[in-house]
Amino acid sequence: MGVAADLPPGRTEAGVSPQAWYAIGVFALAAMLSYTDRLILNLLVSPIRAEMAITDTQVSFLQGAAFAVIYSIAGLPMGRHADRHGRRNLILAGVLVWSFATLLCGLAQSYGQLFAARILVGVGEAALAPAALSMIPDLFPAHRRGTAVGIFLAGMVMGGGTATLTGGVLIELYASGALSGLPLVGELPPWRAVLVTLGLVGGVMALLVLPIREPQRRESLGGKDNTGLGPLLRYMGKHRAAFVLLLGGLTLTQLVDYGTNSWTPSLLMRVHGFSAAETGAALGGILIGVAGLGTVSGGILADFLEQRGVTGGKLIIAALATSLAVPCMFFSVSGSTTLLLTLFGLFAFLLAVGASTGIAAVLDLVPSELRGMTTAIQAFLFTAIGLGMGPTVVALTTDHVFGDPNAVGWSILVTCMPLMALAALALWRAKPHYRRTRQALADRTSH
Repeated sequence: MGVAADLPPGRTEAGVSPQAWYAIGVFALAAMLSYTDRLILNLLVSPIRAEMAITDTQVSFLQGAAFAVIYSIAGLPMGRHADRHGRRNLILAGVLVWSFATLLCGLAQSYGQLFAARILVGVGEAALAPAALSMIPDLFPAHRRGTAVGIFLAGMVMGGGTATLTGGVLIELYASGALSGLPLVGELPPWRAVLVTLGLVGGVMALLVLPIREPQRRESLGGKDNTGLGPLLRYMGKHRAAFVLLLGGLTLTQLVDYGTNSWTPSLLMRVHGFSAAETGAALGGILIGVAGLGTVSGGILADFLEQRGVTGGKLIIAALATSLAVPCMFFSVSGSTTLLLTLFGLFAFLLAVGASTGIAAVLDLVPSELRGMTTAIQAFLFTAIGLGMGPTVVALTTDHVFGDPNAVGWSILVTCMPLMALAALALWRAKPHYRRTRQALADRTSH
């Protein structure tokens, strides 16, 4: 059977159907909304503390543990479901659940209710990445997947900045009384009105998901016994060199990402005298613009190489971007704020390029019925190790090695630069194993 015959309706060997581009656009918007709902609480700390009379530690549980723990764990059964059942419906359910949970956050009358609602946000959002990243390779041919994955991840990257900017605007509008006439939200305290508004926006997002059709699975091994964690671990074990090096390198980049992003705001405020507003504007702009551009441009460049017969194009771009990011980490000890922000912007751009192309490279190594679980494993590693260890490694170095809060820049440098270099080495070493594993999968699924 020819290649063209294996493509979904409306797609040719040379192009991609409009339905596929619509789907990836909706996935990116959903990712942006999910990260906005996830991070919006960071802007609402003061009014939540004041109304509920809770401590900073209790707030931190709402920001971190209540979400991150359940998100990383719930992703595993979500990935299994994505590999066995309809992925469009899983995304639809996820959007509805996390949006309803965000609305419940705005209506919570106690700390316990707010904590429970944040857990439910994590459950809903855990469905998006496994289902979307499982569908993308079935919607796009191999030479277009880098771009598609980059667009989806751009929504995630830009969501952090969107939470800061959109949340700030909404808070100001509600606080000024400009939206007091709106039904449902107009009479609520501003922080509650913001959360309820975002929850209602999720209903609109769900309507955008409805027209997406479930694509036929491609590059499939076939059979009901080829899904789940057990088959995935056996498959990864068979190709352990490729997966250990590739997933290990990407996980290290996420550890560095969380470590630097968690403490660069403190670096600007403690050492360079930035106010909180100036810090938010500077870093928010970089994350929305530069990092968002990196995820998309990295995918386009990788696809350019793939179209010209460079089978490992995605991995090459990921390894190169990670390598170039290493010297950019000197931003943390720069005495010039201009140089600091320039190098940090370049670092964020390269990190986004490496993440988008690296994740796309992983998807090229697994059959369709294992992609949801593979994405869940990646999310677990990135969250448990990256978010769980990155900020703490930097903090421990500041507290116990330098013993000076103003040395946070040096802490970022001495902890994160070696890890970034190790990540680059792992990605370069993965190159021959990646090519062999990808060829083996192509041979098995070509029949």
